[in-house]
Amino acid sequence: MQPIQETQVLIVGGGIGGLALAALCRRLNIAYLVLERSKKVTPAGAGISLAPNALRVLDQLGLYQDIVRHGQTLDKIDIHRNRTKWRTLDWGRVTAPFGYPVYSIERHHFHHLLYRAADGENTVLLDCSVADLIDDTTEQHVKVKLENGAQINADVVVGADGIRSITRRILARQAGLDGKNTIRFTGRVHMSGYTAPLENLGPKDLGVGNWLFYDDCTLTTWPCVENRQWFIGVKQVESQGQEEMGRSVWANVTPAMVNEAYGSKFHPFAETGQFKDIVDRSERVIASNVFEEVDFPTMSKGRVALLGDAAHSMTSFFGQTYPDQRPLLTMSVLDQGACQAIEDATELANCLQQHFSVSRKDEKGLLSVPLQGGPLCLVQTLNDYSTRRSQRAKAVASFSRDYAKVHTGKLPYGLGQFVRKIIYAYMPEWGWTRGLKWLYGYQPTLVEVK
Repeated sequence: MQPIQETQVLIVGGGIGGLALAALCRRLNIAYLVLERSKKVTPAGAGISLAPNALRVLDQLGLYQDIVRHGQTLDKIDIHRNRTKWRTLDWGRVTAPFGYPVYSIERHHFHHLLYRAADGENTVLLDCSVADLIDDTTEQHVKVKLENGAQINADVVVGADGIRSITRRILARQAGLDGKNTIRFTGRVHMSGYTAPLENLGPKDLGVGNWLFYDDCTLTTWPCVENRQWFIGVKQVESQGQEEMGRSVWANVTPAMVNEAYGSKFHPFAETGQFKDIVDRSERVIASNVFEEVDFPTMSKGRVALLGDAAHSMTSFFGQTYPDQRPLLTMSVLDQGACQAIEDATELANCLQQHFSVSRKDEKGLLSVPLQGGPLCLVQTLNDYSTRRSQRAKAVASFSRDYAKVHTGKLPYGLGQFVRKIIYAYMPEWGWTRGLKWLYGYQPTLVEVK
């Protein structure tokens, strides 16, 4: 029989949200472990966009300078309708009031930064899949049983394992529900990729993103270091079989598959004007179906909490990164999936800090002593977290759905394309700043006990 490990916080999922919480726990001297079902650390996805609402706490963790060195600011956005240029949007001016710009960075590199900040070599347990969890508040710990037969006891369990969260499904099953995630296929498919440096581009092109609206799809390219491009194409599909509708990330995607969908489209950065030139420079490409939340579960139950897409998936125009289980999708426009997971992790870490004292440790120097007593106090702590986060998560997800309709020009009464042009071609930069204040201006940070 394997020995039972114990920790204060057990995090299920080694994606961005899970590692962010782990890094925050490390900063607060709260003992933690991370369970990752993969056999090795292999973050999926292409690029990632980090906005002011996530960058402030990442700065607090000491990661901002690394992001500056290895990321690229989004300075301007050129907006096109087919081959016609509508405008250039000064994104640096839009984000200036929020204290931080928007950065694009390779997802693999950012994941590595979080892994290092979380001391992943010593705290992330690979090839560990959860089979069951037992939360009996008459007992001291939540018991987590793994498929390999091991057991880990924890004061708190956090499901950060993505839109198809096993943690969430176990909670649903125990509540007498069907154990399935409350998500649905939106009918949209994304194809994305991360390219090598585009040699035809120069210094004037650094920091320039592109939003392109075609008759049958949309395409977004984000600027990355060395004039690399992170691209996301979005298409509505007429029909798919049950197997295709049920999958998230596609298998064996090739640049040829991306070119079949988008290769002939116009792009201002393409050497011949056709997007194929950019796709052919891809270092990796990905395709995935887009899912969205149908019904919001509570973000905590007993001594188990959820964060990121495990708690609140949203359409890929505003949410969904590539979290655990695995990556669902990249973002196409404002990329808030990762940022919302980081917000969740920050708020949850603050609630846990209120519960745990760091004044005394055990003989191994690992476990701190609860400032308040017992399992029921932890239940209330996590209820407080759920209350803090649920309202904002619902607001962001709702806005994401509405924003997707505008971005794709699919509004009722045939108004979609008209409204889209008014916003993207004519709305002044101060209007964008004002419209994003509720999102970018909310910047949770760690409240550390002195």
